[in-house]
Amino acid sequence: MEAADHYIQLRTAFPHVHDDEEWQTTIGELAQHLCCTMRNMNLIMNKFMDNNWIRWSPKRGRGKKSVLIFHAPLVDVARERFDRLLQGNRLEEAYELAASLPFSLREMLMHGLQDPFGLRSDQSAKGRIDTLRIPQNFPFETLDPTQAAMWGEVGIVAEVFDRLVRYNAERRSCEPSLAVAWESNPEGTEWTFYLHKGVLFHHGKILDAVDVKFTFERIIEDINNPCRPLFGTIAKIETFDELTVRFTLYSPNFMFPDLMSSMCASILPRDVEPDRMHPVGTGPYRLTRNHPRLLVLDVFPSYFRGRAYIDRVEVWQLPQSELVESVIKQDLFSDGPPHAVQHEVQGGVYMTFNMRKEGPQQDLYFRRAVQQLLNQQELIHAFPGTSTQPAYSLVRDNCGETTGGGTRRSSSIREKRTGVLESTREPSVAQAEELLKRSCYAGQTLRLWVEDGKKMETDMLWFVQRCERIGVHIDIVPGDPVRAVYHDEFSSCDLVYTGEVFDDHIMLSLVTMFTFQNTLFLVAMDDDRKRELDKECRRIVGIRDGGERLAALLGVEAKLIEEALLLPAYSFREEHAHHASLRDYNVVGYGMPDLRRLWVKRKPDADHKEASYPAYIPLW
Repeated sequence: MEAADHYIQLRTAFPHVHDDEEWQTTIGELAQHLCCTMRNMNLIMNKFMDNNWIRWSPKRGRGKKSVLIFHAPLVDVARERFDRLLQGNRLEEAYELAASLPFSLREMLMHGLQDPFGLRSDQSAKGRIDTLRIPQNFPFETLDPTQAAMWGEVGIVAEVFDRLVRYNAERRSCEPSLAVAWESNPEGTEWTFYLHKGVLFHHGKILDAVDVKFTFERIIEDINNPCRPLFGTIAKIETFDELTVRFTLYSPNFMFPDLMSSMCASILPRDVEPDRMHPVGTGPYRLTRNHPRLLVLDVFPSYFRGRAYIDRVEVWQLPQSELVESVIKQDLFSDGPPHAVQHEVQGGVYMTFNMRKEGPQQDLYFRRAVQQLLNQQELIHAFPGTSTQPAYSLVRDNCGETTGGGTRRSSSIREKRTGVLESTREPSVAQAEELLKRSCYAGQTLRLWVEDGKKMETDMLWFVQRCERIGVHIDIVPGDPVRAVYHDEFSSCDLVYTGEVFDDHIMLSLVTMFTFQNTLFLVAMDDDRKRELDKECRRIVGIRDGGERLAALLGVEAKLIEEALLLPAYSFREEHAHHASLRDYNVVGYGMPDLRRLWVKRKPDADHKEASYPAYIPLW
């Protein structure tokens, strides 16, 4: 421990003592604060005086107290120490220092976090090492692909694991991945997959058909596995040799290859006990460290599709703070304008109800009253911005996969709502009041769980004010989506305001939202409605024509909206910014750059030993 660390620790122990104020104490009392001997405390005090941080006037004799004066402001010593840690590439220690300080000082130090994030290229005796550092402000609960529900978790799963099939968003079709080919019988009840030869898991074992069998039997034999309904049509799995596996289904499923591209379908090795925090896969990156504040992915040189360019990916857990994201983005690009990548997030922000709890939300008239109060046009009008637009579906109108029927449905809803808006002023509140009179609502105060975030809470303050105008009383409960999904945080709440982010495969995303039990939407639904959605999805995957399947899934969503169980609010977009030297920077569905394609065109005049290429990736 350096002298600065000791000073920071001691200074924070006396928050009530001002700089340059005399304070009476003893060397023994000070030693207790630093958990050291009095002899060591005397040595530490000498170092403080050498740096001119304190003035110390020791007194000798029983009962006599010495005089201590702090000269150096805590913020100055902390900032200098923080900067030296960053310059020494000791990010974890810098983080620990910031986290140990009072809130105001922590926020001040966070302004030094711009430089470490992005891509850093270092030259050493082992050659050039390119490291991409990404900030994250939600902890990882699980990296088990059958459990993971948070954006950041799914992003890591995508890099650690592979699936039999991968979805090509540019071509909008499924392509080979771990399987080189597949085929089915005409009825869509038998699907056979033929595997690549020589694919290695990260621990050195060669992938074979029994690993595929193990992966899916683990899911379908566990009645509590949240992704079991997604693969509920599987009746039997057979291996014919080490490279051939056949799935026999209970009923036709013409979406089966699409389901095999789901993150939930990531293939695990059968000879390793699955570990939710330290998984083993076949992906381009292997997980080498998973600390509560730092997750490290190192490139897997033997990756069967070819070695990735970036050598290491570090995901840093930052303190949850309103300033963190803006601080990281600020002044990143000092040597010229960045390249901006607009990512239109598929999905959107919505409200739903806790249907597992008794209350007025069980009444359709009450839910429809809330639906009127959460008027998309009026919400956007209250908080105008370029990154949001009213949403009448979680599927964007401009998505290439959306069929004409889906687009017309969204447009007709919009035209209907807009027409009403033009006819009277704020009709939604008046309509909500009429619907409320027909409901069972009796004036009780309801709890509204709101996903943590400044924008979400601002939305709901506006919503609560509208509720009060017609006599609906709401208490806002800020919530953590990690705790909501994995620890049932909103079980005591009545309303839920959150968001859903889809990947590039819209049809699969809708099936996942309606069947994967760890989506926030299904966490809020009662068992009967979950069974109805599962039954309807089983029927839909049996439709041979893809356009008809998508139209049917959009029909399920439309019914949920009509029953006021799903209340879309708005869609949004994110903006990534990166240095011009980062090439093939493509954003995939969950908001991460596609690390398998990213590469660096190093500056010709870059320092031989190191070079930094900043990148701003929005916090998950």
